[in-house]
Amino acid sequence: MPTLPHQESSLENWFQRSRGLHSAWWVIGWVALFGVLSATQLVIWLAAVSSIGLLVFTRGQWMNTPGAGAYGLLLACFLFPGLVSLADAVDLNRAVSTNARLLAYGLAGLLFLRIGPTEQQWPLTVLWLTALLVVWSIDGIVQEWRGISLSGYPLFTGLPEGHKVTGSMGLDYGPKLAVLSPFLFEALRLHGRRLPLLWLAVPLLAVAVSLSASRYSAMLLLVSAGVCAVLWVRGRTSRSYWTPVLVVLLSLSGLLIPIALAPHLAERLALLGGSLNASQEELNIALAFRPELWKANWLVFSDHWINGVGLRGSAAAVNPILASSALFPEAMLTRPWHPHLGVLEIATDSGLIGVMCYLVFVALIIKWMRTANRAQQGAVTTFLTIALLAMFPLSSALSMYSFPTGSLTWPALALALGVYFRGKA
Repeated sequence: MPTLPHQESSLENWFQRSRGLHSAWWVIGWVALFGVLSATQLVIWLAAVSSIGLLVFTRGQWMNTPGAGAYGLLLACFLFPGLVSLADAVDLNRAVSTNARLLAYGLAGLLFLRIGPTEQQWPLTVLWLTALLVVWSIDGIVQEWRGISLSGYPLFTGLPEGHKVTGSMGLDYGPKLAVLSPFLFEALRLHGRRLPLLWLAVPLLAVAVSLSASRYSAMLLLVSAGVCAVLWVRGRTSRSYWTPVLVVLLSLSGLLIPIALAPHLAERLALLGGSLNASQEELNIALAFRPELWKANWLVFSDHWINGVGLRGSAAAVNPILASSALFPEAMLTRPWHPHLGVLEIATDSGLIGVMCYLVFVALIIKWMRTANRAQQGAVTTFLTIALLAMFPLSSALSMYSFPTGSLTWPALALALGVYFRGKA
């Protein structure tokens, strides 16, 4: 059945009217859902199914939107090596389902490309997004203080290294807050002089990240603050230099406050420092057995260095190696372990082909980030920074192919590229 012209124009008129609102409420809602145990997974599938319907409804015209080609290129950096890796996949079902999920990100992206916030909507939108970060930070701090969060989640206990603050985001509370922190830094750039109380949100967020007992998330928060500082200095005049310096100092101060007050955090940090000159066993304990995981995955990569063992296949491939390790606890073998090092996970799962494509992926993001920053496109720069942090090469928290990582990275990229290329059209 042919598409009626007025039906297509009605759809586009709806997007135009949405861009005329004061705030991009759909973006705020998407980020809010990410804080509820990654409920954005459902949004991704609904958006993907909607795109399939709209592709049929518009006879393929749904694909013709600014930024679709660039978004498809970034997706191909993961999908192409993922499909090539199927030839030697050790867990074919997981490899196929992960590739199917990448396709779903592509379809969902066709919707997100159209709903990126305009530069007029961005200042108010980023304030609402910062408010979400403040609420989640308070939620975690209350959980540490009272043993139960405002959202009703109890403190996660029973760990050898002590307890962990999770808020409503689960065990990856700290890394998720760190990845989303550019929203706060962007709000400070836009409103820091007019709303000085916003500066209190920086140490508040940093305290919550520190309480998550994730050393990686603390490092990622500092990386986020550093990247935003560099972008500000490169894109603005020298009069703004004090702003990024203060952001970095407040972030560092907020990270150190809980370490001074919570003994289990100080002990964990001291354990890491003392393990650097200690035995392999002590080093593994201090780093939650990451060195054994890295060693096992490197061996798998060495044997399958061209196209890897299939997406999410590293868990099955390294299990025999970990089982023969004298250091890796037998009780931990019942869980599937990804490499806990982003670039090594890509190398193990998709080989050298995947690593080369990943480098192209990162290079393209950095290129567009710098161009958008020079053009003072705040929304584009912020979303690209978030995507880069989510796919950080040294990521030791979430898997690069996990649903929480993907349901944040790919919509963020689509939102950024939609705004970026719509401005060039």
